[in-house]
Amino acid sequence: MIQISTRTAAALLAGLATIALCAAPQPASAAKKEAAAEEAPKPSFSKGFVKAAKSVQKDVDAKKWPEALTGIATLEALPDLSDDDWKVILNWKLLAQQGTGDTEGLMRTLETWLAKGYATPEQTVQFHQNLAAHYSKKNDAEKTLLHYKAFIDANPDPEPDEIAVLGRIYMQRGDNEQAVAWLNKAVATAEAKGQQPEELWFQLMDRSFVEMKDPARRLANLEELAKRFPKREYYARVLALYSQGTGDDRILMLNAYRLALADVGLSTVGEYLGFADTALVLGSPGEALRALEKGMAAGVVPSAGTNQQTLQEARNAVARDRKDLPRDAEAAAKSPKGEVDVKVGLGFYSLGEWAKAAESVQHGLAKGGVKRADDANMLLGAALVELGRYDDAKQAFAAAAAAAGTNDYMRRVAGLWTAYAARKARGAGAGAG
Repeated sequence: MIQISTRTAAALLAGLATIALCAAPQPASAAKKEAAAEEAPKPSFSKGFVKAAKSVQKDVDAKKWPEALTGIATLEALPDLSDDDWKVILNWKLLAQQGTGDTEGLMRTLETWLAKGYATPEQTVQFHQNLAAHYSKKNDAEKTLLHYKAFIDANPDPEPDEIAVLGRIYMQRGDNEQAVAWLNKAVATAEAKGQQPEELWFQLMDRSFVEMKDPARRLANLEELAKRFPKREYYARVLALYSQGTGDDRILMLNAYRLALADVGLSTVGEYLGFADTALVLGSPGEALRALEKGMAAGVVPSAGTNQQTLQEARNAVARDRKDLPRDAEAAAKSPKGEVDVKVGLGFYSLGEWAKAAESVQHGLAKGGVKRADDANMLLGAALVELGRYDDAKQAFAAAAAAAGTNDYMRRVAGLWTAYAARKARGAGAGAG
């Protein structure tokens, strides 16, 4: 079961002031306290209770707990007990159960105290939290949820991790919709408090979305994981869902592969080979070459067989581009069509010449006539990131998202690139400091 923090019985009872049957005299120096006490309503005890309670109070004062419990049972059986009678009875009972180590009894008395409506707001919060912890240890899922939900509802300012516990309780019960709702609330609460949400909360939501067979919300959550806690495993899941959702749209996948490799790297043979194949088909052999070399260096991609053939194909294409690009750039400068400049820009990006890539794409976009302005702006942003021009890169990604139109996936990739650029910018700022 989930571990729920709790206080000791002694701390619990600190919230309950022992109610005496007669008020002790106050010194003259406590005039303000006395005036406040006079304004408060005086306890109303029944005659039968006052008569029978005197001997019980003696046992309580002497801490004779077994005798006190016997007397308390007699008091509980009295007819026509007032609320004030019950408050004293339950207060004494809590003290006696604490004194005898009767945790089960103490928790039942707390439930009675809550059920009768005697708890202050602070007590309500603490008692429900302790009851939830108690029933969690007993593996009583129903009562754990009952009291923990009441604890959160009564708490005017719960901590994000406390809210997340409720999400986990719902998740254990198989109520994934409620689990996600409370985990998202934990994230929102943490952000409102200026705190960093925990990676675990997003991981738990991922499990819930898998259980619910909800790929759309799962993808959005995985993107948040990749943005906030970039790891290869998160990018791998995002890439897989992008491929499934778009029918392996090559332009989309090239931009996604490019980001994953730049950020944290790829994780499987399929991803490295998929990137290489996509880059070769779309005219960026340098990216294919870099991907294959990194994959082989990492020991992920086998450096034999057809992989060597693909590697050599990429090297040959890079050599051709290096020879032809200067001439192509001159032709693009004379062409009225911006599409030609963008293609030259991709060639320069392929060769790792980031400044020339950015310049060519910018010229193309300025001319107009670019078939995929979203893809062109993505390429521009990627080149600007490599140049360390992060603010300009974020503007390019915003333009890509705007140009994507109904292509929701392209907007998603633009959002991931924007988050990456922002992290790079923060890192550069920290380094400068």
